[in-house]
Amino acid sequence: MATFTYERRVYLGDTDGAGVVYFNQFLQMCHEAYESWLMAEHLSLQNIISAGDLALPLVHAGIDFFAPAHCGDRLLVKLTITQASAHRFCCDYEISQAESSQLLARAQTHHVCIALPERKKCPLPLPWQMAIGDWDHH
Repeated sequence: MATFTYERRVYLGDTDGAGVVYFNQFLQMCHEAYESWLMAEHLSLQNIISAGDLALPLVHAGIDFFAPAHCGDRLLVKLTITQASAHRFCCDYEISQAESSQLLARAQTHHVCIALPERKKCPLPLPWQMAIGDWDHH
């Protein structure tokens, strides 16, 4: 399966009144890692959106928190593509402190490829299947 590591600094705008990263910002960082992986693989969400015949909606998101992050922290977001098939894939994320490797959070998102306008499952484009790597053929 495909793996990718994204580095991200925590900014003041990522934090809440208590000075720690606000929970939804961790999911935003995961999505940034996903989009950065797509760019590294030369896959374009914009091309899919512009063509108008496919969509890749996120159908599930979950996150577990283990420790806080603060403004100025340097984080690593490790993305691993798992549970892939011809029409879907899951992204597993581990967010950790870059300096200490302390695990801060684990997240997962599930994505499904659908044909438009019918909104029915359809195969992922071949370049996506190739970038994801091994996938279940059923």
